[in-house]
Amino acid sequence: MSKNGMSTMLGTLVVWISFFGALVATFAYYQTATKKKRRARLARRSFSLMVSGVLAASVLLMMYILRHQFEYSYVWSYSSRDLPLHLLVTAFWAGQEGSFLFWSLCSAVIGVFLLQYTRRNQIEYETMAVYSLLQAFLLLLMIVRSPFTSIWDAFPGQIPDGQIPADGRGLNPLLQNFWMIIHPPVLFIGFAAAAVPFSLAVAALWRNTFSEWIARAYPWVLFTVVALGAGLMLGGYWAYGVLGWGGWWGWDPVENSSLIPWIISAALLHTMVVQRKTGKLVRTNFVLALSAFLLVIYSTFLTRSGILGES
Repeated sequence: MSKNGMSTMLGTLVVWISFFGALVATFAYYQTATKKKRRARLARRSFSLMVSGVLAASVLLMMYILRHQFEYSYVWSYSSRDLPLHLLVTAFWAGQEGSFLFWSLCSAVIGVFLLQYTRRNQIEYETMAVYSLLQAFLLLLMIVRSPFTSIWDAFPGQIPDGQIPADGRGLNPLLQNFWMIIHPPVLFIGFAAAAVPFSLAVAALWRNTFSEWIARAYPWVLFTVVALGAGLMLGGYWAYGVLGWGGWWGWDPVENSSLIPWIISAALLHTMVVQRKTGKLVRTNFVLALSAFLLVIYSTFLTRSGILGES
């Protein structure tokens, strides 16, 4: 096997290992939560394997981008030799495959803190079972649309096997901007954070603890609102102040679809305070916590699937 083939297989293998770790963690946490078998240690090790795999995949992709390894379709599609270093780094999240990996990276890092938080509050098994399942879903998307696909597999018959392009297509001129460095990462941190209130809400329904989860979830909801809000404001300034689209985001579906989960999360922040003070809005809080993350997934589908390509 050629060196290029082995390199391509390495990235794909790391993604598969991460996906396997997330699935095992989900299953082990589920069995521990339902008291079928005591597998908490296996669950934690599997979750750590998933985190390590996502970190390794991220390092690999960044290394391939910085080294101009255009044998990878993703690297060829979103980078070029003439890009300065700070914009070359942004190629990591410039495309669909890379943005899913960056989202998974944010979720993995947040998951490390969530694991410690849930262990201290004795809600680890149910919460991490849900969170691990969500991480497995993100990794499944990366298996379907891998950033490690070779250019020969992506464009069969168009490029002779073994022939590596001398340069890439480069970054979209609209994205060659300082705000590309800050806006997408902050927004994806908000997307990843939205999974935590969702997981805590499902765990509370699982445990039939309809009141206690509010105090535990509140800091995470606040973090989600701040991160999503910051990402939206940065995106709004970029579109309105820099690109001159003639209005806040110019009705751009990417920004507007991200606004809806933020509105839901901001509403949840307020209704949680109401429940803590009055004991009311119990069902409302569950609906809002679940809806916020589901709308993140829905908005991602709208903006990444191509369904709005003709809009």
